[in-house]
Amino acid sequence: MLVRLPGIFKFQRDDFIMSFWTLETKADIGICGFSNSLPNLFKEISLGMLNLQIPEEQPIKLHELTRQTAQWNVEIASSNNDYESLILVWLEEVLYKLEVENKFLADAQFMIKELAERLTCEVQVSWVDADKVNRNLEIKAVTSHELMIVELSEGESYRSADDSIPELVGPAWVGNVIFDI
Repeated sequence: MLVRLPGIFKFQRDDFIMSFWTLETKADIGICGFSNSLPNLFKEISLGMLNLQIPEEQPIKLHELTRQTAQWNVEIASSNNDYESLILVWLEEVLYKLEVENKFLADAQFMIKELAERLTCEVQVSWVDADKVNRNLEIKAVTSHELMIVELSEGESYRSADDSIPELVGPAWVGNVIFDI
C-alpha cells in the first residue's frame, strides 16, 4: 500500500514504513530511494539494500536481536559533490562489514560533510550478528550501472522507467543503485 506523507512517498510493508522501492533488471536488482534529505536518502538506500537480502518476515525479527553500536566512516576525494561515488563506497563498506566482519546493519544515522576536496560519510550505526539473520539473497557487489543521486527542487518530479514506482515530487532527494547478485 502506498501512503502519501508530507513531502515524502512511503511504502508500507506490515508495520514498517520505507522510502525505497525494488528495481528489477534482467540479471540484477536495485533500489530506488526517496527522502527529504541527502543523509536520509543514504539511510533509505542502505537499509533497502539489506532488506533485499532477507525474507519479508525478517525485519520484525531484527528488532528482537541484541544490537551493537559503532561509528562507520568512509571518505572520497571529490571537488564537485560526487554523491554517487560516496554512496558507492559507503554501500561497499556495508557489504564488507556484513561479509567479512559478520555485522548486519540494522539502523544508521548519517552525517555527510563536504570538506576541501573531500566528501565524508560519518555514520552512527546499530548492527546485529549476521549469523542470526536469515538471508535468502546474496548481493555480490554494488555497481555504478544507472547509479544516480539527484536533488529535486520544489515541484520538480522524477518518473522512473519502472512503472511500479510512483512519480516522486520534490523538494526531496532521489537515488538509484543497482546491485550484482
